This record gives sequence, structure tokens and C-alpha cells, in this order.
Amino acid sequence: MEASPVVERVQGRSAAYWRDLVLGRLIPSLFFSLFLARQLVLLAAGFHGIQHPSDLFYLVQQVLALAYFTLLVVLYAVRLPQRGTDHRFAVIFIAFSGTFAAISASFLPGGTRRDGLLLFGDILATAGLAYSVWGLAYLRRSFSIIPEARRLVTGGPYALSRHPVYLGEIATALGINIASGGWLSALAVVYFIACELLRMRWEERILAQTFPAQYPEYARRVPRYLPNPFAHR
Repeated sequence: MEASPVVERVQGRSAAYWRDLVLGRLIPSLFFSLFLARQLVLLAAGFHGIQHPSDLFYLVQQVLALAYFTLLVVLYAVRLPQRGTDHRFAVIFIAFSGTFAAISASFLPGGTRRDGLLLFGDILATAGLAYSVWGLAYLRRSFSIIPEARRLVTGGPYALSRHPVYLGEIATALGINIASGGWLSALAVVYFIACELLRMRWEERILAQTFPAQYPEYARRVPRYLPNPFAHR
């Protein structure tokens, strides 16, 4: 009996294809789906818990966080094949451990509540989440936690700075923890920021190798860190 075309296509897939499907798409999507489900619960509770105008900041943050994790789940599932990567163990470890440090910081024991920083923290976290979501919306199918190159994105927030998602994530981590985080949270955030800075450097090297004709010019006119609305496009 001859194999059907579907069976032949499945059997013809390489080990690299299945490794990318399971480790590079399915498992990350399922992992971030857990946080997506948590955000749905928090958002539902937030709608019923609004008592003061300041509670609106919390609600907006939950909406943005829901959008952020939704994008992570979807983009991991549909992202493009990589064209360049750095799969050294240290690079992978830094990328994932930094991500987990940022997530875990808000779950660690808190310190003394600093009321004078509450509003500043809320504004910073909200702006950071919004900037990250904007960056992901432009990055789309090129997203990855590990430094990889798929296509060169230069529009939207990427016309203002080279790493808007990382910058937004740093601002979010600082904003969430600045008013109530304890010393363990502070260590986690500092470690996360250090990892983000390393990821920026490694990612730029991969992009420069993959897009040697376009990336150097892009890097010359667009700043690495803080957004510059006057950068020449």
C-alpha cells in the first residue's frame, strides 16, 4: 500500500524541523499560555475591583500585559525560519534566565512600601508595557528570546531605537518593582537588565552578519537604547 501524500510529507520532515516545531514553537507557546491565562483572571478581577481613579492604572497594565502575552503565544507559533542565530550555551542561558528573572521578580517577597514612588512606578510600568507591545506588533514573526535574525525590522518603534521590546521590558520591570519590591526583587531586576544588555549586543552581531548591507546603516542612524524621534529615516 502506498503512503498518502500527507504521510510522505510528515516522514520527509527533517529532525531540525521537528526540533524547531517542538522546542522553538510549541513549548514556548504553551509556556506563555500559562501567563496569558493568568492575565485573563487578573483582568476579570480588575474590572470588579475599580474603586479609585488610581486603580485604572492597574487595569490598563493588565490589558497591556494581556496583549503582550497574547502576542508572545501567537508570534512563537507563527514565526519565520531563522536566518542567523547564536546557539552557544551561555547565550541561551542568559536569554532564558534573564526572562525568568523578570517574571519572577514580581512574585518575590516585597519590601517596604514606598508610597511616594507608586505613581511614578505605575506610569513607568504602563509606558514600558505599551512600548513593548508596540515593538512586538512591528516585530511580528521575527520575534525570539534567543538572539536570532529572521528579517530586518526598521519601522515603527524600531525607527526610534534598535531594541524597543527590550527597552519596554526593562521599564516595565523597574516600574512594577520600584515602589514595593524587596532586595530579592531588586537583584532579579538588576540581573534581568544585565541580561537584556547582553542580548542587545549579541542580537546586533547576528543582525550585522545576516544583513551586512542594511544593518550597519540602520545602526548608524538609530540609537541603541533611548528612543530618538529625530533619527533620520
